Amino acid sequence: MLRPRTILMVLTALLAAATVLWMQGRFEAADERASLALVQEYRSRTGAGLPALIAERHHQRPVAWSTATESACFQHVRVHAVVEEPGSAATLYAFTVDINGPVIHPATEASRELMKLLDEPPPAPSGAAP
Repeated sequence: MLRPRTILMVLTALLAAATVLWMQGRFEAADERASLALVQEYRSRTGAGLPALIAERHHQRPVAWSTATESACFQHVRVHAVVEEPGSAATLYAFTVDINGPVIHPATEASRELMKLLDEPPPAPSGAAP
């Protein structure tokens, strides 16, 4: 027969483990929200932003944004932007975000090309003198 003291110790250990797991989930959710906001609100020196460039490249098609924790210890989060194109494969833009930097790294070739566009000067308005 189990003694009440043993039952209390087991219940305390289970409660402690559940609390740690719940807290870790809250930290990861906060990191994912911060990473998504960082990618969506990032602006280059020219004023270009990643969501605007994606919308421009895909003729205002809807973008599905998602996040996934890569490393909870290092606070690295992967942010995905998927654009469905009718009649062709979807385009995936993936960025690895280091919350501690904060730094955004391209994780796919498509996102690497997109980030190169951030550094280009904006096109001159039509009708402007050269």
